[in-house]
Amino acid sequence: MALSSPDAPNWLTRFVQGLLGLLGVYAAIRLLPRVLKSMTRRFVVGLIGEILLVALGLFLTRRAPDRPGPDDTVSTETRDRTG
Repeated sequence: MALSSPDAPNWLTRFVQGLLGLLGVYAAIRLLPRVLKSMTRRFVVGLIGEILLVALGLFLTRRAPDRPGPDDTVSTETRDRTG
């Protein structure tokens, strides 16, 4: 019976699956702290960026209505020309 045949012994299949499982656990233990650190850093930087963008948007939208109206500082001569 050859190892490449589809009728490979059950113990060999289970052994290969177990070996791959152990390698996966080892890789997860080795790489997980680095991945979590990187993801956390990107999340925090993105969150701060979003907060700054929202704050800037609020600041700009509150400043927009503060423009002088037609009766505030514009002279009658300028008003006659514009509208």
